[in-house]
Amino acid sequence: MPVLLIACPDCGHEYRTLVVEGARVPAVWVCPDCKERKGEVIGEVAGSGHPWSGPSMDVCCG
Repeated sequence: MPVLLIACPDCGHEYRTLVVEGARVPAVWVCPDCKERKGEVIGEVAGSGHPWSGPSMDVCCG
C-alpha cells in the first residue's frame, strides 16, 4: 500500500496518507490544517511503513 506525501500550496503543510490497495486515489486532497481543498501529491514515501506508526497501530498493519 503506497504512502503518499501531500503538500498544501496555501499554508505549506505537508502530510502523509495511506492509500489502501485497490482503492481509488482521491481527486481532491483536503489539508488537515487549513482545510483548503488544494493538496497536491508531491511523491511517494518509500519504505516508511504505516503513516500513523506507533504502538497503537501495530495491530493494524504489524
